Amino acid sequence: MKGFLFLTLLLMPVHAGTAWSAKYAVDCPEPCDSNACKSTLRCKRTVLDDCGCCRVCAAALGETCYRTVSGMDGVKCGPGLKCQFYTEEDDFGDEFGICKECPYGTYGMECRKTCNCPSGICDRVTGKCLKFPFFQLSASKPPNRRKIVSHTGKTSLGS
Repeated sequence: MKGFLFLTLLLMPVHAGTAWSAKYAVDCPEPCDSNACKSTLRCKRTVLDDCGCCRVCAAALGETCYRTVSGMDGVKCGPGLKCQFYTEEDDFGDEFGICKECPYGTYGMECRKTCNCPSGICDRVTGKCLKFPFFQLSASKPPNRRKIVSHTGKTSLGS
């Protein structure tokens, strides 16, 4: 009997460890059945749910986001946004925050990717380098110089 109890206690942490390390999500289907996923046609942007199975509506800039709630629309920030968590938890003990734009120099889901653009400024969703024609034009164009004729008859260049 002692051997059986020892073996049970020895194997229990291994089983519990695999259950806890898999995902934060609850009620994840095993295996994933994409036919059971809700429609996302009304969503502006989508993200994978915490199970990694279904696409769900993403929370937008300024909307509430959660760390541990799974499979629900509007709880994970969309691409180009990052959840800035508050120090307190909600009534259910879940961490929550608000979706903010990725800091400069980062982009993608949860701002995990680094921008490699020469200017250091890229699209926060795609990472594509951004160009600002106004600044490029004003930097490359020499100032407009006009010929000024003074009353004394001397000419000079002015701007």
